[in-house]
Amino acid sequence: MVAPYLVKRKKQHFHHLEKYNVDLILDCNGFIWVGEHVVVGEKPKTTGGQQGFSTEAENFTPLETRKHICRLANSVRVLSALGFTLTVELIIETMEASVSSNVEINDMLGAEFYVQTAEREAKRRADLLRKKNGAN
Repeated sequence: MVAPYLVKRKKQHFHHLEKYNVDLILDCNGFIWVGEHVVVGEKPKTTGGQQGFSTEAENFTPLETRKHICRLANSVRVLSALGFTLTVELIIETMEASVSSNVEINDMLGAEFYVQTAEREAKRRADLLRKKNGAN
């Protein structure tokens, strides 16, 4: 959960990030959900046996998807701790910055990555301001 004022009211709060096979929900009340994409209406295949019913594929989430989920969740933690408004674009940008900087998932919560994220956001805002002032 993050402070509710960090999540702006949008037309769409449910986001399917196809590239990562992950669903992201940014709720206005501050609750954030990150999880593996699930197709609605999918029924698990079960097989009967001596032990009763068991799921055929055991519904394991692939390792890559779990890594994406962890990186996205850590991105939300970092951005909310820094007080930045949470948008899907900023969360993905933060996640991709961690990958391009070769930051391990657990190191995303370290002070160094917080500083990198704050500097990157400050640069982005300065560029936007320059662009806005240059256009006027």
